[in-house]
Amino acid sequence: MYHDVAGPHERESVGFPGPLAARYKLEPSRFEEHLDAIAATGLAVGTLDGGGLPPAVAITFDDGGASAPLAAELLERRGWRGQYFITSARIGTPGFMSAAQVADLQRRGHLIGSHSRTHPTYIGRLSRAELDAEWSRSRAELSEILGEPPRTASVPGGYLSRAVIAAAAAAGYELLFTSEPTARVLECPLPVRGRYTIWASTPAHVAAAYARGSRLACGRLWLEWNAKKLAKRASPAAYQALRRVRAAGS
Repeated sequence: MYHDVAGPHERESVGFPGPLAARYKLEPSRFEEHLDAIAATGLAVGTLDGGGLPPAVAITFDDGGASAPLAAELLERRGWRGQYFITSARIGTPGFMSAAQVADLQRRGHLIGSHSRTHPTYIGRLSRAELDAEWSRSRAELSEILGEPPRTASVPGGYLSRAVIAAAAAAGYELLFTSEPTARVLECPLPVRGRYTIWASTPAHVAAAYARGSRLACGRLWLEWNAKKLAKRASPAAYQALRRVRAAGS
């Protein structure tokens, strides 16, 4: 799970601004190192929309930041296609892709999905009516751009709940992604797949280890992710404050 591909001088103008978002943004040269390391595994890279056999590796991007066309070009040089989950209310706003760019990615063979409409910080705390609006309005907006409704979606912030899943299913999505680092597929009432988060500091060999399903690398990330999940649920405000302090010091 990637976000934006941007150098230090571009980070505030691509995708969501601020030090927290910057922790997910890779420099282009480092991103290419990741792709080279994944290619060296010999594993097939493809897209995953719930139909047919899944590829060995799927490379996904959250948010819909303006760096998506660059990332797509780097994938295409290797004959690969990626999956882009779009925060639909951000389309055409500073730092994010335009509607024409989103449609062009689809035309080039990349898979477009929803990342909710507004990217709530804690989507799992929304009411069912709010969740329905987030998923259904995003799907409608993307459908207007793409000419067909997206089949996939990813949960912003990885804050998963039964209500989040139920609302996504009710909106018509057929496959939901979260940021839980697991290869296990949850079925309730639609398939939910985990992903392995890439940070700006993630080395290329670790990205390749995630692709290979390394127990050590994947297990370490799983432990870290679950510790953060407990902190989020215990005190979201304190968790966000700690994240800001860490981001400011990085």
